This record gives sequence, C-alpha cells and structure tokens, in this order.
Amino acid sequence: MNHTIRVLLVDDEEKFVMNMARLLRFRGFDVSTAEDGFMALKALEADGDFDVVVLDIKMPGMDGLTVLTGIKKKSPETEVIILTGHATLESGIQSIRDGAFDYLMKPCDIELLTDKIKEACEVERIRRRPVLWPRNLVKEITLPSFTKLETGDTLTRALEVFNRGAGMPVKEALYVLDKQDRFKGMVTRRDLIEAAKKANPEQSLTWADLVQNPSLLPQKTLDKVMRSSHPIAISPEENLTKVAQQMIANNVRCVPVVEGDKVTGFIRLQDIFQYVEREID
Repeated sequence: MNHTIRVLLVDDEEKFVMNMARLLRFRGFDVSTAEDGFMALKALEADGDFDVVVLDIKMPGMDGLTVLTGIKKKSPETEVIILTGHATLESGIQSIRDGAFDYLMKPCDIELLTDKIKEACEVERIRRRPVLWPRNLVKEITLPSFTKLETGDTLTRALEVFNRGAGMPVKEALYVLDKQDRFKGMVTRRDLIEAAKKANPEQSLTWADLVQNPSLLPQKTLDKVMRSSHPIAISPEENLTKVAQQMIANNVRCVPVVEGDKVTGFIRLQDIFQYVEREID
C-alpha cells in the first residue's frame, strides 16, 4: 500500500493504549485513540477514514462486540481486529461472525499486530467465503501445506520462510521437524528478533530491520534458538470446540496437528472461529 495506514485504537486501559499507539507510530502508522466504545463511534462519525480499528472486548459502558456492530454499520469497509485480555470461545466466534477481521489475545507481540494490520488492509475481505459448512473435528480444517524446517537450518532460512507468499495469511510460527516429520521445536518472529538483538546489543531492532538486513541475524542454526516444545499438540480426531478452548487457555493461535508421532499439518484459532457451529446467548 502506498498511503499511510490509519489505525484507531480502542481500549479503556490508558497506559496500554498510549504505549501501543507509540509503538505503532514508530512503525509508520497514523494512530488515533479512544478510551471507550462511545468515543470510538464518535471518532468514526467525525472522521470515518480509518483503515483498521483495533478493539478491546471488555470496556465500561459499551462492550466491544456492540462497538464492532456499530463500526460495521457506520463504516463497513473498515476492518476491525479484536485485541483482548478476556478471550473466550463465544466472543471469538461472535466477533468473526459480526465481521471482525481477526481475534488476537493479550499480550500480543507488536510485530504480529503490525503484520495483522497490514494484512487487513491488503487482502480481499474475508467475507470472501459466502458459505462456511459446519465443521466439528480438527481433521476437517487442518492446513496440511507448510514449509518444513530442520534443526540444522539457519536463522536466515527461517526469515526467508516467514517472508514468503505476499498476500498470504501472516505466518505466526514455524515448525522444526526431523527427517521423519516428527516435531522437534518451533520458532517465532520474536525468537529471531531476540537472537538479532543479542548479536547487536547496541541496536534497537524491529522485524522490518531484519527483513531489510538479514545479516543482522547471527550465524546460528535453529536448534540454538527454537523452543523445544509447544504448549499443546492435537490429534486430527479432536473436537474443534475443545481445541479452541485449549488454545485460548494457553494463549496460542496456531498449533501443530500430530498423528502418531508425525506432524501432518497445523490449525489456526481464527479458522475454528469461522467454522464452529455453537449457540451463543
């Protein structure tokens, strides 16, 4: 995109919203803030030219889901990202049904939020799938295609994989497997940034810095920085509702699907929200 992305942050936690605004401005966004839902809707009415609204769920006076509905009525083309410290399966499903682009949980890595904001502006609107048939099991929505990394691969190789596929959904983690496709570990963007910071302690580095200058990464292999375990791994036969509850409890948005001792794919929380059929009061 050529124009500066305009973002409205809506959260009643003053310190949080001011710090997040500062970080996003540093990354080149035009950021406005609102302390509650009423202020957010007034801001949209006065100046509705926001590309993305980052919205909390639990706020006094007007909850985030009500604000989401109001935003979509006033400005249907504005994308909304839910960012909440009070995640539940019900609010996740409802927010996606009501038109939210994505549903993130606090604490959220600033690099992930940055990429999600950019993705919301660049991709086709996800109201792109007119019919979503009900799904109940993990195997029904597993994504089998992913780039497999091995423990001996370099950090630069992981950076290349993260940056592949312009216009595709943001990669939040990469899985490290052995030659028999057994899980050995995982690496996130934050892991690469931290490795680069240790190698360059005099610099304040962001993900954009690594993309522009991969030589900032140390000459290490993934086994030196990867996390050797994942909070949860799931089988293809598990129930989606149960899996979503586990992911929320562990604050993870993407988990490997394991059959026997082999990783056969992965599943994302946002996909579960779109497919699960459940009554919400």
